[in-house]
Amino acid sequence: MTRRRLGPIAALVTLAVLGGSGVAVAAWSASASLTATASAATPATTIAQGGALTTTYQYTGTSSTAVSGSLSIKNTGGTPLSYSLATDLTGSPALAQKTTLTLWTGNCAGAVPADAVKTTLANPAPALPAAARSLASGASVVVCVATRIEGRDSATSNAALQGQSVTAAFRVTGAVGTSWTATATTGTVTQSVYQLAAAGAVTCKKDSVFGFPAVELTWNAPVNRPAGAEITYEVVDTTTDSVLKVVRASGAAAAVTIEGKHLDGNGAHAIAIRAKEGAYGTTALLSATVAVERSGTLLISRADCA
Repeated sequence: MTRRRLGPIAALVTLAVLGGSGVAVAAWSASASLTATASAATPATTIAQGGALTTTYQYTGTSSTAVSGSLSIKNTGGTPLSYSLATDLTGSPALAQKTTLTLWTGNCAGAVPADAVKTTLANPAPALPAAARSLASGASVVVCVATRIEGRDSATSNAALQGQSVTAAFRVTGAVGTSWTATATTGTVTQSVYQLAAAGAVTCKKDSVFGFPAVELTWNAPVNRPAGAEITYEVVDTTTDSVLKVVRASGAAAAVTIEGKHLDGNGAHAIAIRAKEGAYGTTALLSATVAVERSGTLLISRADCA
């Protein structure tokens, strides 16, 4: 090689002198988010995520149905690359650990082959299928992806994982040896487990029962309730976490009458609604509270909107 031909290459190589030994190590890397610029001598790669991996799992028992997607990887540089995969996660470690991740190449719409890679979403460096581990310059591959919550113990149920979520991005690294690398990262996907939303804000208006002052509390049903499902509402005195009444309704709103005798002691009480549904076994967080005032004696008590 002549000194004239070495000049342009030397401009691309970073030399790091180790200590005082005078030994130099060459390192050459390229990084891309979704795209990279290819040249005849530069390693470069792209990755794109497709399908319906962003999802909310709704299921009974311990296992959900699977959702599927794909990772399209292309070597856009001028040299063959050996590939590895990584997942960058934020969110619930418990959900990631109990979500299986299956990877294969071939027919993404068909049955999962026996040699598919099977791990969990919590794995930071899942193995790629054999056909995706190396690509010639200009070559591409589609890696099929499927995820599901797969019950391996009694604590994997929707009720145990309800409301949890995890966000993931897939990152590929194409390498020439150990020093020359190109990386590319997908956009993020978010997976969560269904949980019934809280009931709407509670309103209070004056009412009476047999001539004694009482209140009527009304609220809207959770916005994500299963269609046509009956919702169980617990009317909760948050001061003592005691359930004053239970109401079952399948409509867009619900109501209940509270008398003084339902409240434990005179003074202001902060009342909220706790909603539950039976289709997937989830319980909502408490709604916003409304203040109800109790006054009178044990025999003759009154409830009023505070």
